[in-house]
Amino acid sequence: MVGIAFIEKVLKLDARAREYDIVVIGDEPHFAYNRVGLTSFFGHRKVENLYLNPREWYANHATENQLNYHLNTLVTEIDSINKTVTCANGEVVAYDTLVLATGSDAVLPTHTPGHDAKGVFVYRTIDDLQKLIEFVEVRKGTTGVVVGGGLLGLEAAAAMLDLKCFEKVKLVERNRWVLSRQLDSEAGNLVVEKVTELGIDVIVTSVVFEDGEEMDCSTICFAIGVRPRDELAKRAGIKCSERSGGVLVNNDMSTSIPDIYAIGECASWENQTFGLIAPGIEMADVLSFNLTQAKLHQPRSFKRPDLSTKLKLLGVDVASFGDFFADRDGPSSLPAKAARKKTSSPTGEKTPPQVQALVYKDPFAQVYKKYLFTADGRFLLGGMMIGDTSDYIKLVPMVKSQKELSIPPSQLILGAKKEGDDGGDDLDDDTQICSCHNVSKGDVVRTAKEGTCKSIGEVKACTKAGTGCGGCMPLVTSIFNAAMKAMGAEVQNHLS
Repeated sequence: MVGIAFIEKVLKLDARAREYDIVVIGDEPHFAYNRVGLTSFFGHRKVENLYLNPREWYANHATENQLNYHLNTLVTEIDSINKTVTCANGEVVAYDTLVLATGSDAVLPTHTPGHDAKGVFVYRTIDDLQKLIEFVEVRKGTTGVVVGGGLLGLEAAAAMLDLKCFEKVKLVERNRWVLSRQLDSEAGNLVVEKVTELGIDVIVTSVVFEDGEEMDCSTICFAIGVRPRDELAKRAGIKCSERSGGVLVNNDMSTSIPDIYAIGECASWENQTFGLIAPGIEMADVLSFNLTQAKLHQPRSFKRPDLSTKLKLLGVDVASFGDFFADRDGPSSLPAKAARKKTSSPTGEKTPPQVQALVYKDPFAQVYKKYLFTADGRFLLGGMMIGDTSDYIKLVPMVKSQKELSIPPSQLILGAKKEGDDGGDDLDDDTQICSCHNVSKGDVVRTAKEGTCKSIGEVKACTKAGTGCGGCMPLVTSIFNAAMKAMGAEVQNHLS
């Protein structure tokens, strides 16, 4: 997925015939599809609906001699001296620049007895989903178990519930609450309540089944994390992270061997790997720009990525943005003006807090919001939301811009929504509305004004907005429709 995003950007930035060969090793066995939308596959059962581009896109670029692709082809060896890669079918491909976009594999607890039993699955690829569907359709009325309460685990639980084959679906999480990487305990427990109301039993425990308890089930789906696919890099002598795995990369995505780069989930930047789409797309942005434009412009560097997320999981709106654990772990950084403020005190006195949390809870509507500010309340650092995420798109730019607030912090969390406000009317054109593909409000408005797109489906194809996690689609739709109506044009609501 990230590999295709990189190729698209290279073709866009450098459309002229190049005198060098860029070879990208990706992790898709056929045409690249959107893994973020895996759960929708259970509804339509068509892998083509998840393709990032139609088949014709690849064929057209191949005809123009800009793109050559090898499907269902495994690369087994990298020869960095002679600059070639060898495939399992014996084919040898030469390169000037090599980009590793090999992604990651789902983790399966091989140390656990029974991990290879019939009825045990992971939630990662189309093949995984197809095998799960075939298995459960003849086991109706049984119990299904999902192990893992992160983003992917909740998606897997939703999918198993939607199959309508199980009498009961249970979710097991080792931490005390779900979504522990995005939410604090209070927010996570609220999600547990909401998910339980939908018919899923959530079992949260730090010691899983060590007390001898048994649970009868026909199907187990593990969604406990991913492991970077770095085996090919290791065989080639490319340095990889010993702690977490992944190909070690510098700020320009270069590896320890010249002319070899890595992007996406297989890349380890500052000994961190990222399982979200947005950091991978940003890596593709940096590398594609540097390979095609660096001679004319200042090279770009990959910086600490924005890990903000906004999703609807099992019908529950969930969002976290900015430095959402700044109160627990301390701020990762502070705005320059705030950082100048004295943060230490004389010996023997407690250091004043650098972060203040403002919390709003509505038990009747099941809404929870926690926004984090600098100690003086002048800057927004991050936060999290459950139940009501309507202000997410406005708050993320505030964090990124690090501009001083012009209103009291309480007004951000309590401000009433204006009648008829769709969330996009008061946004500036440079406001990012799709974090996965860095699409701004202005980008969407321009497609309408210039006549480039006449439907939401065309907007998605043209800008890539909504083709990542999909959480921005309501706002993208509102902005596009408003722009079309302002021009007096007819609004076509079909997606494709």
